[in-house]
Amino acid sequence: MSAKQKILDDEEHGWRELHARLQALADEDWTKPGVVEDWSAKDLLAHVAVWHALTTDRLESLRMTGTLPPHPEVDEFNREQHERNRDLTVHEVQAMSGASRHRFREEIDLLPDDPGDHLTQVVNGNSTDHYQEHIPHLDQFLGLS
Repeated sequence: MSAKQKILDDEEHGWRELHARLQALADEDWTKPGVVEDWSAKDLLAHVAVWHALTTDRLESLRMTGTLPPHPEVDEFNREQHERNRDLTVHEVQAMSGASRHRFREEIDLLPDDPGDHLTQVVNGNSTDHYQEHIPHLDQFLGLS
């Protein structure tokens, strides 16, 4: 198995774990604050989606120009994106998430079979590792931990 295929497989596994928690939510729980501080599950899913989109854009830029754009300052980026997306409906966030993850996986698939340690860390940090960061938040919100 290539390193790229391992990244894709790990992302899929992590996504299924995260998505299982989201599917366990009652409809009315999607917009209740408290998943991550004052964020709702909807806010959390939007957060994951914008990081997919940003990482996709960075990888695409690397593929087109040979240069990986710098990573934004995390807290500032998170605040800006939360403000931008907080009024979206659950349906809009779910659609945004599906589209951004699809593009993200397409861009990963265009990486070399061995993308190297740095690109692997970039991708995993915005997928598998990111999901694992937030799964405990959802578990706690759902009363599973």
